[in-house]
Amino acid sequence: MISMRFLLCIAGTAALAVVQSQAWAQSADSSRYPDRLIRIMTTTQAGGGQDRVARILQGPLQKLLGQPVVVENIPGAQGIIATQNLIRAQPDGYRVMLMNTRQQFTSGFVMEKAPYDLSKDITPIIPFAYFRLAVIAHPTIPGKDLLDVLQYAKANPNKVSYANVGMSGHLAMAMAARKVGAEMLAVPYKTGGQAATAVAAGEVHIYTTDVATALLSAQMGKGVRLVAVSGSTRAGEAPLAPAFSESIRPYFSTGSLALVGPPGMNPAVVEKIANAVRQAMTQTEVVEAIRTAGLEPDVGDAAALRSEIKELTARWGPDAREILALVEGKTTGAPQK
Repeated sequence: MISMRFLLCIAGTAALAVVQSQAWAQSADSSRYPDRLIRIMTTTQAGGGQDRVARILQGPLQKLLGQPVVVENIPGAQGIIATQNLIRAQPDGYRVMLMNTRQQFTSGFVMEKAPYDLSKDITPIIPFAYFRLAVIAHPTIPGKDLLDVLQYAKANPNKVSYANVGMSGHLAMAMAARKVGAEMLAVPYKTGGQAATAVAAGEVHIYTTDVATALLSAQMGKGVRLVAVSGSTRAGEAPLAPAFSESIRPYFSTGSLALVGPPGMNPAVVEKIANAVRQAMTQTEVVEAIRTAGLEPDVGDAAALRSEIKELTARWGPDAREILALVEGKTTGAPQK
């Protein structure tokens, strides 16, 4: 008769063998990585900001890693859908995501209970650029900078409107308005292009977007002007536009664009991907393309990215929840354009 102790011993040995085989497989996989196609997920549709950046990296990474790299667009829910897909992916390095730290931070506060914890549920790989928010204003709104615009809005409660495309810009403008005590109306639009066109047409007065879109709108729109860019210094491509730090610094900051992976990735695989990105970012054509997309090249490391995520959550989290709750009912009620 077989004893229970014997069966437990066999079971324990089998479990240990499984763990060891998984560890050996992970080690072998990291030494062979990559040996098949790699996917870079983005939270935007084809042609969107993140999609454009992913395609800038696509070619160089294919050459550096020696395998096909494809861009996989998973838009929706302010990046939540793509992030959930990433978290559920195998941590083998064959599916990674381009993450906008400010967008993903904001998305976590849109829902009553965040669907994930970025400080635990992803593997930081490498930040390689940072982006600035920029504000454009219709010529009927007076003022040389954003503070002037907000002071005008304060003097004219609910007479100034701003385009709302996604939570990041919405939250930034709501926080700024709150700081000076201005009451403005948020008008929802489906895309940034529609919102920028609406400002030029005078349908709304203000729109917070990326620098590239803001500059294009200022060049094409009759009288549309760039009144602010985020960051502690003025942007090189928009030297006449005041930096947010010149007026309302506490509520505007830059955010990183980074590659991240599922939780539990092999450190050796993480380093191979990070090293490929570092090499890609030494290429002049890549750097210039990144700048043309409205970003500032700035290669960092996984530790810095992890710290940024923690700071965003700790520093802005409470304000973000309060602001989003306050502005929930303060839209014009107009249907999405």
